[in-house]
Amino acid sequence: MILNSSSLIRNRQKDKFFGIDYYANLCHGSNDIYNYLSTPLDFFPLANGKEPSKSKNREEDFIKQIKLYDEPKIFGFFQNPDIYSCHESIEYLITHMEETKHGLFIETNSMNLLRDLDILEKFSKNHPLLIGIPIASVTKIDLTFFDDSHHFKAIEKLIKALSKTSIKFGVIIKPVIPHINDDVDEFKSLLDHLIGFEPSFIYPTFSLNFDSKKLNNFYTVIDKEKSNLKSIYFDLYGYKKSWQSPNITDLKRQFIFNIKKTKIAYSMNQIIDLYKKSGHQEQISLF
Repeated sequence: MILNSSSLIRNRQKDKFFGIDYYANLCHGSNDIYNYLSTPLDFFPLANGKEPSKSKNREEDFIKQIKLYDEPKIFGFFQNPDIYSCHESIEYLITHMEETKHGLFIETNSMNLLRDLDILEKFSKNHPLLIGIPIASVTKIDLTFFDDSHHFKAIEKLIKALSKTSIKFGVIIKPVIPHINDDVDEFKSLLDHLIGFEPSFIYPTFSLNFDSKKLNNFYTVIDKEKSNLKSIYFDLYGYKKSWQSPNITDLKRQFIFNIKKTKIAYSMNQIIDLYKKSGHQEQISLF
């Protein structure tokens, strides 16, 4: 059972979610996109419609709890809500983590991360650290629940800055929405841009997850903003809670063909091994 009030939530699937041991649930609220959809990579996909805000009680509990573990753990700051949506800097949290042997996975595409690059690079010298930058497309997606943080051109500055540090970082390609940002040529263009920066990993997810409320919200937006797609979606998916692009075979083929030319990690086990030995068998299915 997931309790929204918990500062730490255990990950019971260590071969997923970037190998974290615990999700650190340190902010109130949720990111707007989770009112409409989520992906299999989202550890905490719940949404409550509230704006992200700082939770002092959860932070204090987190700091207290991490000092109780004798064995090193990996804690995950995922994007729902983004830790940098309720903090301009997380130096305070990093300082306390430096007193332990624990590591950190951060999922963010916030420019606030730039404020912390120095302290995070210092942290990474003695602690496991991996940063994942979520990106959905090359250019802006014309739907109201996407803001500028979801496309490459808006956050290229962030990727450039990370590429100049010793911090291990990569890109999470999500969400991929049928008939919105699943064009194979545009996906290839995004890959070309990303590979050029030689990140530690690139990992895409080609599936969408919904619950009843999210799906209704999604269809409402589509009806208003992309009305030509509504009948197409009904014919393809109706009220199914899991969607995949009709282009999924070509998208996967394009991804594997291009990524195998590089030394960039692309399977979850490879990615986990960048900063934490996974101890799992060879991964059969990538996505």
